[in-house]
Amino acid sequence: MSTERRTKARYPLELAVQYQTMGSQQSVCGAGRTMNVSSSGALIATEHPLHEGSRLKITMEWPTLLNGTTPLQLVTTGKVVRAQDSSLGVAFDWYQFRTTKRGASTGLRAALAAAMGSSAPAGLTPTTMPTRGSMKPLPADIQLRNAG
Repeated sequence: MSTERRTKARYPLELAVQYQTMGSQQSVCGAGRTMNVSSSGALIATEHPLHEGSRLKITMEWPTLLNGTTPLQLVTTGKVVRAQDSSLGVAFDWYQFRTTKRGASTGLRAALAAAMGSSAPAGLTPTTMPTRGSMKPLPADIQLRNAG
């Protein structure tokens, strides 16, 4: 008998992430990488330990371009449903795709590099972050919808 509770397919996407806690007295901002993503949540390697139940705003650099030319970000809010070592399981309660300026990925990479410094989780370094040109296209069968 399987104890798997997930109902959505997970995809092993490694995307650059920025996150910020919401609704707490002391705001925590950080950078990380997704380890896998589904339409209802993500597993994220982070630089800060956060508690289960924490509310987050998360921005992910999306690996495909709108109309082949415009970079996208996935902006989402959610709740930490699992916290383990330097990774978080986050259940999304809302998400939206937003366009970004061309070249924004370079700025995001620089911001991530500065934010991570020497406190990055094992294997999460600016040199291991993919560039937009090195990212693989998404499988055609990924069905995304607004969770809100």
